[in-house]
Amino acid sequence: MFNLLTIFRRELAAYFNSAVAYIFIIVFVLMNGGLFMSQFFLIGQADMRPFFLTMPFLLCVFLPAVTMRQWAEEKRGNTLELLLTFPMAPQQLVLGKFAASFVFYAAALAATFPVPVMLKFLGTPDMGVIYGGYFGALLLGAFFLSCGLFISGLVQDQIVAFILAMVTCFGFYLAGMNFFSLSIDGWLPGLGTFLAKFVGCADHFETFAKGVFDLRNVVYFVVGTSLFLLLNGFWLEGRMRPRAKVIFSAAAVLSAGIFLFSNWALAGAALARFDWTEARLYTVSKATRTILAGLKAPVTAKLYISPVEKMPAGMKTLEQDITGKLEEFRIASQGRFQYRVFSMEADRLQEQDHGEGGAETLEKQVQAKGIQPFQVQSIESDEVGVRLIYAALSLSYKEKPEDVLPQLMPESLSNLEYMVISKIYRMTLPEMKPIAVAAPFEEASIDPAMAALLAQLGGGNLPERYRNDRYELIEAALGSEGYTAQRISFDADPAIPEGTRTLVILEPQNFSDRQNYELGRFLAGGGSVLLAVQNYEYDYDVSQGGLRITGRSKNPGIQELLSAWGLEVDKDILVDAQSETVSIPGGAQMGPFSVPVPVKAPIQAVVRPEQMNQSVSISSRLPSLFYLWGSALKVDEEKLKSTGLSVTELFHSSRESWTVPFSEGVLTDSSFARSGALRKGPLPLAVMVQGIFPDPNAGKPAPAWNPESAAQTQDGEIAAPAPVPATPPAVTAAPGKLVLIGAATPFQRQLIQAGGHGALFLNTVDVLTLGDELVEIRSKQTTDTTLGKIPTSEKLGWRLFVTLFMPVLIAAAGALRMGLRSFAKKRYLKTLQP
Repeated sequence: MFNLLTIFRRELAAYFNSAVAYIFIIVFVLMNGGLFMSQFFLIGQADMRPFFLTMPFLLCVFLPAVTMRQWAEEKRGNTLELLLTFPMAPQQLVLGKFAASFVFYAAALAATFPVPVMLKFLGTPDMGVIYGGYFGALLLGAFFLSCGLFISGLVQDQIVAFILAMVTCFGFYLAGMNFFSLSIDGWLPGLGTFLAKFVGCADHFETFAKGVFDLRNVVYFVVGTSLFLLLNGFWLEGRMRPRAKVIFSAAAVLSAGIFLFSNWALAGAALARFDWTEARLYTVSKATRTILAGLKAPVTAKLYISPVEKMPAGMKTLEQDITGKLEEFRIASQGRFQYRVFSMEADRLQEQDHGEGGAETLEKQVQAKGIQPFQVQSIESDEVGVRLIYAALSLSYKEKPEDVLPQLMPESLSNLEYMVISKIYRMTLPEMKPIAVAAPFEEASIDPAMAALLAQLGGGNLPERYRNDRYELIEAALGSEGYTAQRISFDADPAIPEGTRTLVILEPQNFSDRQNYELGRFLAGGGSVLLAVQNYEYDYDVSQGGLRITGRSKNPGIQELLSAWGLEVDKDILVDAQSETVSIPGGAQMGPFSVPVPVKAPIQAVVRPEQMNQSVSISSRLPSLFYLWGSALKVDEEKLKSTGLSVTELFHSSRESWTVPFSEGVLTDSSFARSGALRKGPLPLAVMVQGIFPDPNAGKPAPAWNPESAAQTQDGEIAAPAPVPATPPAVTAAPGKLVLIGAATPFQRQLIQAGGHGALFLNTVDVLTLGDELVEIRSKQTTDTTLGKIPTSEKLGWRLFVTLFMPVLIAAAGALRMGLRSFAKKRYLKTLQP
């Protein structure tokens, strides 16, 4: 150990006694920080993944430059033989030099700390990703350093050592990249995949960069680093012996075999694995474990997948990835979840479709279940083609019909846990009660000129009217989650279909007394309601060279009912300085073409994750929401408490928000001025109320649906309206749930697929209908790292901090070090003078 420390101190001092070392660190920090900051504010995410994904390419150049002089300089200066005469083993020399270079590299890596500091101040970065990325960077650096040290021992010239080491490091990293393996597999099938899995280091490093600690990746780097160091010492020790090259070549081949065998042996092994991400993205959630452990009967999953050799290069690990996740489910279920894998051949199905082959194949049997091959892109011999493959999963439970996931792709694996467990959860329910959706739509006439044009183009007979439905995606979203959704008019008996568990009301308009009556009874009887109210809409006009906003009041007709429970949707305009830009189509002309115009107004509020209640499953870990033209809520907590209801805020407006009176007509900047503020933020925008809702109409007769008009018979005669019971029977009181949101625009077709709007809607429906379990699984998504509004001057300050703070500090430290050494040298020379 003493000998090793002696060499370590000698080499480390050689680094920091030279100005070159400080220049290396400065360049390394400048390049890493500069590349990251060049796109940071444009991307607007407090995420270090881009930083870590570009770092390996810099390390492939930087680390060979660090190690190129280690042995080559000793040879050039004829000091290697002298060094080998010291009373220490060659391996001690190697380890000492390696430890010094590793500490030097660690110091350079530590000098990038301004990046995570900036992210922590500006946003909410996932610290697990940062820890994992730095740990992976240390392992990758150790691997590249040992490689560079080994090559430096083989050659005499520093430049040759640098070039060879750089090419080798690039080779190891590129061999693990997807585009490289795809290209090689196109010419030599299987070789690219082999190199990516057992030789390349890209995938091993990127696992750490995602925030996952996998012992198999640690073993890869440790074994590779150790073998390079071992070969380095072996070469130094035996290079002057007879047949040294033959013996060393045999040792190198044996080491390569050990490296490949260790990676092959551990590829499918279940070693220690830790998920460092804050959301535990790569770990089976607690809710999944609870659902699987509570199964009353076994669930069987059947994976139908094409063999590895028939898969395109980018999907060759698909079976391994899927079965790895299914195995986690099996372990979590304590044997209640079982799975089987079936190898499928698309060619066999095509043969039977053409009348060839004998007995009916498995491919033909499962076709009736909806399991069919599908086309994917493949690259062969540098030409893009298609392949027909299988990748489907079926789930069976008791006598329930099999549920199928017909197409599983690599990009869908991140959501595989939710897709599988949500289906299992719904299969275990006694019945899935339907969800009723009440949302407005318009019947519009087709423009005659457009109809004539379409007819000339072969459009055929077009209907005279069409349906303009801004909420048309709601039913599709519910259907994709396994719900049975029924669109209702909510203006005639039966108002709410029998058996409905959850009622979704979006943008209520001019609700009548009878509609309020039915809604109150539904909640009082233990129903669950999602109510999204829209008080106002706005028209934008930018055709006159300036922005003109005209407000239109809408009458939801729901306020009286809400006030009975201590709730109100504020009638004033919500103004928020934290707003988003929207594009107004056709707002400007560029020659004969119309182009969109960006408009930013304070009525286009943004709700960021820090404004959301993270302790409630509905709003936990949601991305940012665009609260377009929304209103604030008023909550009378005293009245709620007196009625026995509990209220939970889901999200609120920013601190830079306020309300101003609404006025019909054109709104100007003065209409939104803070000087006219009635209430100041943060203000509640969405709440969840739970408990036994008192029925405000209890004991009262049911109002008529439309008392001002009578129904019309088939003969065109006026008929008397149907009789209404004087006093309907009282509902049996039961705990209900109400989620009230002061905006319906987030659920309209132009917004629901963006940001967190779709997740908010489905989370709410899940909680109201099923409970919190599925929401917890769906909420397993990357931490929202969106940056808030940052002033230009502050951006400049952070750029300078990240790119120049440490380089200036290191330059000052280097200058001080050089100055002290120069002073010590002069003082020493003076002592030698007579």
